[in-house]
Amino acid sequence: MIPVCVFDSPTQDVRPGAIVVNSSGKECGKVRSVFGPRALGLLRIDDVVGKGKMEIQVEETKVADAETYIPPWWPTSSDAVVHQAVTRNERASTKDGSTVV
Repeated sequence: MIPVCVFDSPTQDVRPGAIVVNSSGKECGKVRSVFGPRALGLLRIDDVVGKGKMEIQVEETKVADAETYIPPWWPTSSDAVVHQAVTRNERASTKDGSTVV
């Protein structure tokens, strides 16, 4: 489970079970709960950390833009995994000159 910030969408459009798609168009998990502009998603870390904007889809229709972030309460034991994901994604994205946020 990882926090997701939801942008530009009425809260009722984003609901549990919605699909999260990364900027490459890859399905990377699902929304599990929503509270206002915040959500929790069961997402594959390698597919979302450092990949920039994502979108949330319901029935294959985009309902919101979103981003994920690593919160300060994230378990220390996974720091290495998160660091590896960010480093791997930065290396992949810099080949085409784009910047990872």
